[in-house]
Amino acid sequence: MIKKIIFLLGIAMMSQLMVACIDCNCPKPQNIYFTNNGLALKNMDRSLPSPMLSSAGTIAAANYGIHIQVLNEQLTAQNRRVKWSLMQAAYACSCEGNYFISKESISAIQIFSNNDFDSSHPKGTDLSLYFKVNHFSGMISVTEYIKTLKDLNYSNDPSIFTYIFLQNAPGSNKKHKFRIVFSLSDGRSLLAETTEVELA
Repeated sequence: MIKKIIFLLGIAMMSQLMVACIDCNCPKPQNIYFTNNGLALKNMDRSLPSPMLSSAGTIAAANYGIHIQVLNEQLTAQNRRVKWSLMQAAYACSCEGNYFISKESISAIQIFSNNDFDSSHPKGTDLSLYFKVNHFSGMISVTEYIKTLKDLNYSNDPSIFTYIFLQNAPGSNKKHKFRIVFSLSDGRSLLAETTEVELA
């Protein structure tokens, strides 16, 4: 008698799990392919509360940063095959999200000023060594950051938001507009320029 009760309870639980999975109404997950087509830059002041964006004309050099957004455009979307199992039902049939796949990768990042930055970095010299990226693992160099992008899998949001912070104060010239150039694997370059800021 006890075995029959356990058997019936087991059947009921299995049915509930299967029904739960069928009734979750998940949309079909997709591989969404996109291309990077622009940059948007904003000045940052690390002394301000998050998101630290600033339109001030003067920011302390020790607190100065640049908020970088890589703009993109969707190209195509393809449905992905879903493998249903009872294990998915056991996890309350959580819906599988979309995956965003970039058509090209970012191969290099360069940073320039419209003025001489110091005696060893005249106008037009790459300043990327003078900046570090605020990464979840800590502050890392621009070169290290590019390496992390190669292993990046996009889920739910393909937007890249990067926060870089100046590590060296400028010399005699305090007013600067920074131009950032992203080189892509397909040979294109994305570039944008900040508004002028005086680094006190």
